[in-house]
Amino acid sequence: MSQVTTLMTTDIDNRFLNDVIAGLSQQQKNLPCKYFYDDNGAALFEQITELDEYYVTRTELSILTKHSQAIAKLLPDNLSIIEPGCGSGKKIAYLLAHLVNVKSFVPFEISNEMLNYSLAHLSPLFPELAISPLLGDFTHSQMVKQLSRETQLDSQTNLVYFPGSTIGNFSPLKAIEIMKNFHRLCGINGYVLIGIDLLKDRQVLLDAYDDKQGVTAAFNKNLLQRINAELNADFDLSQFNHQSRFNEKLSRIEMHLISNCDQTVTVNGESFSFSQGESIHTENSHKYALQAFTELSAQAGLRLEQTWQDEQGYFALCLLRPI
Repeated sequence: MSQVTTLMTTDIDNRFLNDVIAGLSQQQKNLPCKYFYDDNGAALFEQITELDEYYVTRTELSILTKHSQAIAKLLPDNLSIIEPGCGSGKKIAYLLAHLVNVKSFVPFEISNEMLNYSLAHLSPLFPELAISPLLGDFTHSQMVKQLSRETQLDSQTNLVYFPGSTIGNFSPLKAIEIMKNFHRLCGINGYVLIGIDLLKDRQVLLDAYDDKQGVTAAFNKNLLQRINAELNADFDLSQFNHQSRFNEKLSRIEMHLISNCDQTVTVNGESFSFSQGESIHTENSHKYALQAFTELSAQAGLRLEQTWQDEQGYFALCLLRPI
């Protein structure tokens, strides 16, 4: 197991505080969803993936189970695989089991905890695999540029693997920027394999983000707990309720935390006032038509080569190449 390559970790810590202060200072208060995943947030998300209402993970795993061999046939030997936001490593294990002579696996995470979680899961399964973790923010273009240059990832042919529906968490403009980062990370004539959640029945979407057991609500509110613990804040979690909404115009699920009362919260000594019913917008999850995603990818310099979908048309894995 290789030593974790890290860059600007102090900047990452400072950016958390700066992003929270900036988000809560907006007219529509917001918090970046990339900060959901501390230890507790990661554990809660793993619970979400097992819920009946949350179709995303099991649907994608069914696609991988059925098509991993076909995907592998389209990829060359001796690739390095880079997984931004690697999570538990469950999905990459499906691919690694079918790929021949993988050069190395590079989990790329903003969270030390999630890197360690991924390493602990994958190392026993693939003891001969060279694992070279990267600690950094894959949404930050300058950081990606510096890391890819310093590790020489940009001088070889790589597969960037981005499963789940995480690309949908970002606005179209930010998604293009992130896919440009993937274009850089895939190196010389490389590949990007990315998951997208497709448009479907509105109620199916709403249920997936507001389960009956309240796990998604706990996951959403845990972001406030993390801010309390790490940024010297005093959010009262009992005074905020989870809410999911479907924004028809923008084709996305939105998650909000709704203030139950008029209240004031402090973060690192700065005060923020909430009126009753006011929301903090914590996450978007865009749902795509395949043609719209093809056009979005093209703006990042990537062309759609192949897609694999489930029988219901709920989800798609898309293989992209540089244009």
